[in-house]
Amino acid sequence: MSTDFDLCVVGGGIIGAGIAQAAALNGLSTVIVERKGWGSGNTHRSNRLVHGNLERFSERNILQTREDLLERKILLTIAPDLIKPSWFYLPIFADNKRVPWSTEMQLMAYDILAGKTKLPWYKRISEDEWRDLDGLNQFKLEAVYKFSDAHTDEMLLTQEIVRSAKMHGALALCPVNFDEAIKTSDGYKVQVTKGSRTRTFECRFIANATGAWSSLTAERMGLLSKLPNVQYVKSTFIEFSQQLSDKRFLIEPPDKAERLIVSPWRGGTLVGASEKLFSGNPDHVKPTVDEVEQLVKTVRHHFPHFNHSPSQAWCGLGSKTLTRKQSKASDRRLFVLEESRYLGIYGGQLTSYRILAEKAVKKILRVLNETVEDALDTPFVSSSSISI
Repeated sequence: MSTDFDLCVVGGGIIGAGIAQAAALNGLSTVIVERKGWGSGNTHRSNRLVHGNLERFSERNILQTREDLLERKILLTIAPDLIKPSWFYLPIFADNKRVPWSTEMQLMAYDILAGKTKLPWYKRISEDEWRDLDGLNQFKLEAVYKFSDAHTDEMLLTQEIVRSAKMHGALALCPVNFDEAIKTSDGYKVQVTKGSRTRTFECRFIANATGAWSSLTAERMGLLSKLPNVQYVKSTFIEFSQQLSDKRFLIEPPDKAERLIVSPWRGGTLVGASEKLFSGNPDHVKPTVDEVEQLVKTVRHHFPHFNHSPSQAWCGLGSKTLTRKQSKASDRRLFVLEESRYLGIYGGQLTSYRILAEKAVKKILRVLNETVEDALDTPFVSSSSISI
């Protein structure tokens, strides 16, 4: 059976789903292929936050924070049933590397960058209210702030984006294995399999949204040697069957590493993430005993009464963004080989899936329509107006 498409998206995580939706909205005949389940890969192995990443907000990435906060506002509007606003509580202790005055300045800048929004601004919690913070350790506690951000069920969100893509004409194939893509004069001949059944189709362009598996996907296209060398980061999480609190906390580990999110999740508690560089087979990534123990130690340091053991531990795996030299693009998360009609995504996040997908599709349209008169003058249809 042979079917022709303008675009084949490989990978059914949040980024791939977003690209398929944006492409279908803009008239590209699109197929998206996924080997396991929509949003079941590294999209599912995340902190489930829709946010501007307060922890990494600084003068050096102010534009990225601004973009993420604008995306948070859009997603709260188009997916109100899936994206939920929430208070996040941020305690500051005397031995933390952050101090109250600098934290307050950071929170103020964070809210200013968010622009006009329905979310309330940050607040400093009075000492009288500390007793209501579900057993938070008050030894050497100097201040507690709360600020607004949002969270979601990332698998449900991905599934709804795929459904939207299908409504606008995309074909979604799952579960299928991406076997190979052979270069043709006008794109690729792609082969996918499901069990003993094989399906082939031709496409004019391929978007590789397989994340940690992007090198393997590129190898099956004969493009591995053309790809940049990328660093991958392992993010370790733990879950408890018991719910610590119905509140969400951002807490600093005793070793003064990056803060961790402690949040209620499916009747229990989710804690993470501890991050380290990773090299090797992405199918074999797993938490170490030391990583799990450090996460447990941090929780018990802040909530001494919570002496439960984690019910499970798992890891997500993501790539770092490219250098400007590697990307050769204004957005270092995108890598395009125009002559090969190939686009790869590096460092994509849950919050930025929509805007990153739109940037990707605009680049794809420029390549595919470079010989089509007036094609680039056609207005781009943004998914910011499409409810999901």
